[in-house]
Amino acid sequence: MKIGKPLLTACMFALVVTLMMIWLPHAAWQRIGKHDDVAVFRAVPAVRLTNSNLVDVLISIQLNERLKKIEWNSGILSVEMRVSTNSGRPVIWFGDVAKLVRVSFLQLENVGRVLIRFVEERPDGEVLLAAVDVRKTDEWLISEMNQLPLADPVHDELWRKRLRVSFTTAWEERFGKAEGFSVKPTSNLQR
Repeated sequence: MKIGKPLLTACMFALVVTLMMIWLPHAAWQRIGKHDDVAVFRAVPAVRLTNSNLVDVLISIQLNERLKKIEWNSGILSVEMRVSTNSGRPVIWFGDVAKLVRVSFLQLENVGRVLIRFVEERPDGEVLLAAVDVRKTDEWLISEMNQLPLADPVHDELWRKRLRVSFTTAWEERFGKAEGFSVKPTSNLQR
């Protein structure tokens, strides 16, 4: 009978510990969220870009062209878009630029620069067509951001300068030289 009482006490203690281990997570769950949705399934827009949410942010933009390479490093978002030789038009490509710039500088607070490259797939390899470089410090972002979706950087010098668009000889071979009119903002017109 000397072994019976300590054995009974040990079994009771084990039972109490087991029940507490079952009950504690359930109690914590009720106290923390009252069974709210798990954050993964809640539509919460990203405010800061990180390596963890980079893919989610870019998927939410719903770009027209395929992404070949994405890099996030020290406030610089680098995006390489793969465009087909047979399909795609610059208007659509620069529509994607407008979406990327808008999200990067209006929604995300930690993006300081966006670099975008358009790479064409060819049978003999890939060729760079054009590159875009937009910085958070660009003054036009404050006043002209709403005009960006309507912009034509291929023909409009002002937008080419604002977006720092560089066209390669491969672009000129496919589309011709990027030149044309220049539209000045109405605030700069002289009467």
